[in-house]
Amino acid sequence: MLSVGVAVISLTLLHQAYALQPLKATWLERDVQYASLKYQAQAKKGISFSDIKAQFPSIEHARTTRQASSINSTTAVLSDTNLYGLIHYSGDYSQVIFVLTWRTNTNTSIASTNLYRSTNYGASFTNIESLLDRTDANPLLWPFFYTSPTNKNFLAFPHATRSLMYITRDEGQTFTRVNFSQPINPRSLQWYPGEDNWILGLNTQSDVLYVTQDTGTSWTLVDNYVDTAQDFQWGDPTIDPAHIVYYNVYNPDDRNRGNYTVHLYTKQPPFTNPAQEFDPNLGRHDDFLLLGRYIFAQQTDSTGNPFLKVSYNRKPFQIAQIPSTFGHMNYIVSHINNLQALVIVQHVQGQFNLYLSDSSGFLYSLSLPDLVQSGYIFDLQWIEGVNGTMVANQYVRSDSSQTNSPIRTLITFNNGGRWRLIEPPDVDVNGNAVNCEPPSCSLHFFMDTSDYFRLGVYAQDSAPGLIVAHGSLGAQLSTDPDVYISRNGGITWSETLSNSWGMNYLDHGGLLVAARDYHQAPSRVLKYSVDEGLHWQDYTFSNVNAYVFGVITEPGETTTIVSLYGWTSISSGWIVWTVYFASVFPRVCTDNDFYTWSPWDERLNEACTLGYHINIERRKVSVPCLNSRSYVRDTNFTTCTCASEDFECDFGFMRVDDGIKGPCVTDDAILPFDLCITGASVYNKSSGYRRVAGDGCVGGVEAVLTASTTVVCGGPTSGPTSGSTSSSGGSVPANSGSGYTGTQSASIGVLATLFVIAVVVVCVMVAVIVLLFLKLKKARMNYQRVGFDISDEDDAPVSL
Repeated sequence: MLSVGVAVISLTLLHQAYALQPLKATWLERDVQYASLKYQAQAKKGISFSDIKAQFPSIEHARTTRQASSINSTTAVLSDTNLYGLIHYSGDYSQVIFVLTWRTNTNTSIASTNLYRSTNYGASFTNIESLLDRTDANPLLWPFFYTSPTNKNFLAFPHATRSLMYITRDEGQTFTRVNFSQPINPRSLQWYPGEDNWILGLNTQSDVLYVTQDTGTSWTLVDNYVDTAQDFQWGDPTIDPAHIVYYNVYNPDDRNRGNYTVHLYTKQPPFTNPAQEFDPNLGRHDDFLLLGRYIFAQQTDSTGNPFLKVSYNRKPFQIAQIPSTFGHMNYIVSHINNLQALVIVQHVQGQFNLYLSDSSGFLYSLSLPDLVQSGYIFDLQWIEGVNGTMVANQYVRSDSSQTNSPIRTLITFNNGGRWRLIEPPDVDVNGNAVNCEPPSCSLHFFMDTSDYFRLGVYAQDSAPGLIVAHGSLGAQLSTDPDVYISRNGGITWSETLSNSWGMNYLDHGGLLVAARDYHQAPSRVLKYSVDEGLHWQDYTFSNVNAYVFGVITEPGETTTIVSLYGWTSISSGWIVWTVYFASVFPRVCTDNDFYTWSPWDERLNEACTLGYHINIERRKVSVPCLNSRSYVRDTNFTTCTCASEDFECDFGFMRVDDGIKGPCVTDDAILPFDLCITGASVYNKSSGYRRVAGDGCVGGVEAVLTASTTVVCGGPTSGPTSGSTSSSGGSVPANSGSGYTGTQSASIGVLATLFVIAVVVVCVMVAVIVLLFLKLKKARMNYQRVGFDISDEDDAPVSL
């Protein structure tokens, strides 16, 4: 199975995200939905809803407007008890907000939905489902909807069970019902990036793929025998021809025999020409995933073992070279850009390891073993606003069979090329000294697999360098979280709040807001800070205690308005408290209120990140002025001198000490990678390092770390040369069979070749021994022991 994640999303959810792109609502949906899922989890654990109800104070709430401490707030009661919610802000200075709520049956089918619209930024909401379809009193909506990336007025709401959808072209004032001319499953819809009229859809009853160019009014056949929504994708408009479709086709005869595999085809407008097989050499495979310049395909060999193939820049597929002695079960694409792929491999022993590719996506090196996971959710998160920074949770265990292993958190500043423990703060939130010294004690974070659906680690591009996380101090992750903050991109941390809080940024990070974690206790108080968490003030947003599930603001974090979504009782349903913080800033910032900040790498004693010195404009912490919505942050780059942090281990090499520190050394667990076997005439043999993808450093240690040895196949090996950053010079012959995937470290082709060479060597040595033995016997030399002294040049066997 191929999957992709951003925390990590399964392949199915990936297609839903592409198909029904709530581009401005994707991250918003998480807090509210996760909170609702918690109720289901409690119910499954035997806690009845009557028990939950007992936790809520009984109160009847009406919409009110009030003012306290010069901060204005409003309360809007939806009177909706559906357990799930998705919020979408129109943005672009619009005050329109959509809220879609839903409830599921025991079989997870949609039981009921409600669609609300606010035109005053959440002060009040109106149920607008009656506008969707006046002939249907309760139209069930699929709980993801499409929002146009280029036109805030255009939205599409597919029906949950019927072949139709509702579209609006005026930001929800009016709707048009579009009945599909084909029995398209509304859950399969995929919009072409940037064009609202072009949509792919699948008839899941007959496995027929269609395309529409007029927003669903008419549909054109693409092809038959397309099984699921995971089996087709639009091409990337920045790389591929316009409106090209990639899709898997199965052979119905094979499927009837239980041998279900597919072939990858492409088709372009007008879709009447015969389909083209993308790479005939790929042939049968199990699944594919297209992301940017990369196409990943998973295949299974005759023994049932999977292996991964990659196409880069739409060239023929090649076997991914993943150095591992452990068998493979599944592949999860954790992150992708035009420079590098990060792939998580599920090994048969039960562990999940993270591997980094070179720019081609073919050659991988181990980045981090033993990632913490639950199902296909992983504790691995990119930090927005600071290039190359990730945090991850790792099991600390002596072998993969060990259960209930301790968990520690690591951070990387160079795209996973090297990991390190997170520095603990010197003092706690009360100013008391903290007795915590690495490596026996460090800071650890709660992330996606934690028992509660907490905030985890939070950072945004709108506030570069500012990171908020729920964590604990010690030798391993504990069960009691506090809130920690870094103001320098993760280099140092300080405790900012005790216990657990739902948090968000406002005004480009100039204002932080925090609501009490509903798992711990209800509250009517909201905390806020105008100095990056150094000091906090309280604001009472409700007359009664409330369970706040989402602390939400318009994506981009440019406003001073936050909305709290929660309940006050089991009967109250959803309530929206909107708080307006503009009055906490006495004035708008001027040029003198900013300073230039650069991400600082204390290990290098240099302000460099991925080979660049980055100058970022930030507001002075001590000046509580308003950045304003129209503020544009000034940022510029200059190159740095290369240091060891600018390089990661090349293919066939690994770091000592569990793969996170130390020099890159040869990985003795795998066979040497020799391109002569694959038919190359000459190649550069790596010294163990390659430049981190996207790193722009120059000079420095580059010549030393990238020095390579030129290997002439069938001839002598020349001296070291510099400048090579890959063990293969960046090229591996397509389908060469030299991969290290599947259950073996090397492919069958390499092993077979080495076996033949070994047999020839043994045969020659036996022949030499026999001839010499006969010669000695004929000469009537009676030795008790016949052998060779390899120090004797005359008797030494010839090197083969």
